[in-house]
Amino acid sequence: MRVWCEIRTYLSILQTTFAARMTYRGDFFISALMIVIGDLIVPLVTLILYRSGASFPGWSLYEALLIQATFMLAKGIAFPCFFGIVSNTLGRVRDGTFDILLLKPRSALYMTVVTSFQTDNIGRLFGGIVLLIFACTQLGAASLHWEAFVWLFGMGLVVLFGFALFLSGIVFVWVGSSRVFEIFDAVTSFGMYPRSIFSKSFLPVVTFVIPVLMIGSMPAEALLGRPLDGVALSSVVCLLFCAAGWLFWHRMLRSYTSAGG
Repeated sequence: MRVWCEIRTYLSILQTTFAARMTYRGDFFISALMIVIGDLIVPLVTLILYRSGASFPGWSLYEALLIQATFMLAKGIAFPCFFGIVSNTLGRVRDGTFDILLLKPRSALYMTVVTSFQTDNIGRLFGGIVLLIFACTQLGAASLHWEAFVWLFGMGLVVLFGFALFLSGIVFVWVGSSRVFEIFDAVTSFGMYPRSIFSKSFLPVVTFVIPVLMIGSMPAEALLGRPLDGVALSSVVCLLFCAAGWLFWHRMLRSYTSAGG
């Protein structure tokens, strides 16, 4: 019952936020379109790369696009729904309004998440869906392994939530800079490319230490039915990564000295 109440609260806030954003529909659609265009740069470069005769070893054009579509779709879900806690925390700590969330009759993390919905990033979600459908259509959707894909894709979302917790925890004390998004982009960009391009010494790092390949590459491989070694261990690492982010966020919250500190 409590969980259903929390979900209803989140949906109500989401509806209110979306309705407020629709006051300026033109700005919303332009912002969403610009985000989609920015995300499609990497798939466009991949297309140009393959048309020029180069390729990723062992991957066809549409298989490579499948990885990037999966990555884009994961961010398309994460950014509107919960990744906004980074900018939300940063903005509220800077102007001193984070204290208001601490006074609410809910956990601070819950309130930070539900007040962080970003409507503009819905464009990223639609772009990911369209690119995924296009790639799957070219590869033959009926022959794909959707059950394994759903599980690993879910683990990718867990990793993204872990990143959101780490980055929003950092801005409790690092309020003078918004470079945290550049850190995120630099680290997670490895997930847009096949595992075959990484060296044997670096592959365990992006699989079992910071499992960024779970955001794009590994779910796409599972969808294609390719053998994956260490899936169970990597899934455990994803859960541990998110748990570490949760602990880190609450530890940094205790370091928050409020607007008067």
